[in-house]
Amino acid sequence: MGRELLSSQHRIAGSGRGSRIQAAAKEILAQAARPDRWGTLALMDISLRYRRTVIGPLWITLTLAATIASVGTVYAALFKQDIAAFLPPFAVGLIVWTLIATTLQEGSSIFVASGHLIKAVPAPLIVHVLQMIARNVLIFAHHLVIVVLLYIVMPWPLHGSMLLAVPGFAILLIVLLGGSVALGMLCARFRDIGTAIVSGLQFIFFLTPIIWTEDALRGTAFHCSRRCSTSCAGRCCRSRPIRSNGCSGRSMRSS
Repeated sequence: MGRELLSSQHRIAGSGRGSRIQAAAKEILAQAARPDRWGTLALMDISLRYRRTVIGPLWITLTLAATIASVGTVYAALFKQDIAAFLPPFAVGLIVWTLIATTLQEGSSIFVASGHLIKAVPAPLIVHVLQMIARNVLIFAHHLVIVVLLYIVMPWPLHGSMLLAVPGFAILLIVLLGGSVALGMLCARFRDIGTAIVSGLQFIFFLTPIIWTEDALRGTAFHCSRRCSTSCAGRCCRSRPIRSNGCSGRSMRSS
């Protein structure tokens, strides 16, 4: 009798959790299908934030463009990379990372920052998250002007596989939506998590393949071993320090 009672309680609790998850999923889908609501709020937020400015959110784009030009030129010289081959992927990676980092940072404090609206306006909480993501996506669209200008100045070959960026971007937005909701709930209870997220994202940036390339990490030894002649057999790579100009049989004899 006791076992039957416990099993029935577990079933009721499990069904309760399942119903809550289904209700939350339906609420998210229902609000996501109303872009006129959170989209308008995002546009109003941008217009109020950059009120009385001449170029509006393009100030952020100009700052990011200056960062790409300066940092990209320096790291291309440090890694001995062709700037025409290094700068475009660096620009795209930094633009996407800016979207990810900004969304997660603002998502961690979304419910705290929107506390006055949550108390004053009877609206689902997911609306505030969708508004924040829509605002960052609009700013991300402004940043794409940098990629277009780079393609005009230093064009690169286009491939059909680049179309995979469209579903990849959709998946990224879904992940950012879930991450923003989870971090927003955690930071509403534990305020220190928001500061830890900001510091952690700054550290993770240097671990991402944005400012470094595969060639730079492998070092010259990898390419040297491929260019070495059969007579060298890679001995000069092991006996001499790694240099950017590769190795040759003459360098082996001179050493």
